[in-house]
Amino acid sequence: MSNEARIIGRYTLTGTLKLVSPLLIRAGVYNNMSNDTVDDIVVTYHDGQPFIPGTSLAGVLKALVSDFKQNPILVNKLFGDIEQKDSNQSTLQINDVPLSNTQIHVRDGIAIHQYLGVTKKSAKYDFEIVDAGAEGNIKIDCIIREHQQSYLTDIKETLEYIANIIKNGINIGARTLNGLGLVVSENLKLQYYDFYKSDDVIAWLMKQPGQNINIPERLMSPETDCIVNMSCHFEDTLLIKSIFEEAWETQGELCIPGSSLKGVLRHHSRKILDVLGIKNDMEDDLFGNSVTIDKESHKGKFKVSEIYLDKFSEDAKQVEQNRIRVDRFTGGVMNGALFQDHPLRNTMNRLLTFPLQLTISKCSREEAGLVLLLVKDLMTGRITVGANRTIGAGRIKGDAVTIKYLNETYQIDGDGKLVRGECKQLESFIESFISSSKEAVNE
Repeated sequence: MSNEARIIGRYTLTGTLKLVSPLLIRAGVYNNMSNDTVDDIVVTYHDGQPFIPGTSLAGVLKALVSDFKQNPILVNKLFGDIEQKDSNQSTLQINDVPLSNTQIHVRDGIAIHQYLGVTKKSAKYDFEIVDAGAEGNIKIDCIIREHQQSYLTDIKETLEYIANIIKNGINIGARTLNGLGLVVSENLKLQYYDFYKSDDVIAWLMKQPGQNINIPERLMSPETDCIVNMSCHFEDTLLIKSIFEEAWETQGELCIPGSSLKGVLRHHSRKILDVLGIKNDMEDDLFGNSVTIDKESHKGKFKVSEIYLDKFSEDAKQVEQNRIRVDRFTGGVMNGALFQDHPLRNTMNRLLTFPLQLTISKCSREEAGLVLLLVKDLMTGRITVGANRTIGAGRIKGDAVTIKYLNETYQIDGDGKLVRGECKQLESFIESFISSSKEAVNE
């Protein structure tokens, strides 16, 4: 008589995770009593050491695997299921990831009025982050039982996908669509122990390496994800304001938060829709929506990477700029109205370049058309970010862009010339956007 619960094999996934961008995993309301000066604090052990809970990592991986495999039965067998009548235990064991070399900083943010373009009243907030550079060891075990033999191939492919996305980088925690929580692993190992083989059983008991499973190098992303990689520069100056002196510095670099850039892109997409006279839910579908009287909140699918600029680069320099406030009636300087800004400014005949990545998950052809219009305006210098935009600061201009969508790759140079891919295909995305928008207007 066979024992369906008998363990016949085990996969292990081990490596070192490193934070590429700051991490925010909220500690919860009750822990907030320990720090009533910050709206959100990071989760820590009792001794103050930050960590990535296994539940957070499991939730992210389950969502990604569900989108990639489109096989609910397999997903439930791997991650467990308590909603069905025949519920089952999780096959995966995902441990917490204690973090070392950590520094906790505080960031602040504001909410901008979508029509007036100014800060909303009482919309200032702040939150703790674990700064980039922290590291921790990840360990994931997958226990294979006898009743799962028919799923062995699917389980192996899924684990290869999990290893691939962790190796290339996944976002964990809160504000992931704003670029926070990006972790990567450069030394990840996926191994298998076949318990039908005595040598593998001994290797497992003696904590020796098992059979190595090759991890695909190229990112295995769903074909409906639209990924935009752009090389950009600022035409003159840049200023991101914060009440915290160190808030926008990470490992000696100045940071442009993903929330700042994402807010600008959302505002610009709304402008495109308004110019075309389009009234539909595409903006909320892409960027998400907070709770309002007539709408429920939901998460968006437009992810923006954070931008890091070397503050010691020879291409740009952070300078102190004195400014004054002028009385609008007398035309003279107002008393006590001298203040200083500290913008980042290009040095003469040099440009500080930086990479920018946009990722739109489950992107429809219509949404891809709107994204292309955003890319066009980024490439031509029509979008600005940060403070003092009305006096010429923060203007972005693209140098080159690569777009991956529906298993095709398109490349556009700094002159706007398509050097790879078919122009008709890109035009069809924009036509789909325009036609769907006209249908929404007619309705």
